[in-house]
Amino acid sequence: MMTLETKVGAFVLGGLSLLATAIFLLGDVTFEKRYTLYGQFSDVANLSKDAPVKLSGVEVGQVRSIELVDGGARVIMSIRKGVDIYNDAVFQIGSTGIIGSKYLQVDQGSRAKGVIPANSTVRGEDPVSIEKSLTKALGKLENLLDGFTKEGPRGKLADNLTETVANVREMTANLNDLIETTKPKLTRALDRSDDITEKLDALLAKSNTMMASLNTSSGTIGALLNDQKIKDDVKETVASVKEAAGTAKDVFGRITQFRVFWNYDWRYEHAVRTSRVDLGLKISPHDGRYYYVGGSNLANINDEKRGSKPDYARPNQIDALLGFENSWWDVGFGVIRSGGGARVTLTPFHKDPVLGRLSVVAQGHDFGRNRIIEGRRFSKPSYDLGAQIKVQKHVSLGGRVEDIAEVPRYQSWIKVMFEDTDIAYLFGMVSFGVAGSKGRSKK
Repeated sequence: MMTLETKVGAFVLGGLSLLATAIFLLGDVTFEKRYTLYGQFSDVANLSKDAPVKLSGVEVGQVRSIELVDGGARVIMSIRKGVDIYNDAVFQIGSTGIIGSKYLQVDQGSRAKGVIPANSTVRGEDPVSIEKSLTKALGKLENLLDGFTKEGPRGKLADNLTETVANVREMTANLNDLIETTKPKLTRALDRSDDITEKLDALLAKSNTMMASLNTSSGTIGALLNDQKIKDDVKETVASVKEAAGTAKDVFGRITQFRVFWNYDWRYEHAVRTSRVDLGLKISPHDGRYYYVGGSNLANINDEKRGSKPDYARPNQIDALLGFENSWWDVGFGVIRSGGGARVTLTPFHKDPVLGRLSVVAQGHDFGRNRIIEGRRFSKPSYDLGAQIKVQKHVSLGGRVEDIAEVPRYQSWIKVMFEDTDIAYLFGMVSFGVAGSKGRSKK
């Protein structure tokens, strides 16, 4: 039989065992072989002790401690033995989201540069502060507006916008010349089409009356067409006339059914200090549906790289979308930056005169991505998230984060969209001609 002293000793021993197990599980205790690297940062952006160290998205170590050295922050990293990091690798502070937890992100370098030895000190890239980015963005926006309103030399962005608008105006002028040349004939054709439409409406009304009379044995027409064969022939003829009249009305209606909008997006990426330009046409054949065709990242090949971080954006990409929209949502499917994808725009407070100006935009594309860009492998789809506020009928301002799943890139955003009735008229005439040729081919 156990004595009281034995029971107390067993209880204390069990408690100590549980305490040791908890310390082992919850503490920084590991039997895995590791080596140490030191990272020197000017700002660690709330990076904390025990945060993971990720190499190309894979966790390979842990932040052991953070010290203040010579006015900067020294991050002591514990890396798993056998994990080689090359000399030109980039060390920076990453985040699991816009407001997510921080981790130490390592973008792998080139094998030819050699391996960083243990106990070495590396220089880390300073993180981009959202507050500083917004301040800079507002400053650049103020300079942009000053460039349009003040006399004197204009900035580079103003010149780019002016040149783009000049090209659009030149294209529109050429279209105007084409339309002016054919306008007299088109006007006569439209007047005649209105007259034909009125006559078709009258013919359809009379045909309906005739069909009603044919279905009864009473009345003058019913008495004259008492023969069943003649009655069937007349019914078939009237039905053919109604079908032809409906087709003709549809063809004439195509001229004015199109709406066409120019879309110009200018985005400034703060990490690499360069701009992106998207330009395209939104073509709406009728309410609730549209087609969008254009190009993305058109300007960055001409911009000189001024940032210290690698530029992962691919220049000169293609957009082609089939979209559906109503007053508060817009959904498009197709090609985004030369990869399959989808885009959603939500305006949840569209009925409110103030909050109705705010929209949220999200898109995903390149779902099969598996490539190396600037020495870094990308294997996840590209997800973008942003918000914009309409400050004027044609102009919206906002911000967005691109490629959230891989390397989030913060951008300021200006969107310009305006309607072009001349191009819409041209699309209507093309559609009118195609529909007319189809009708003639049927004859």
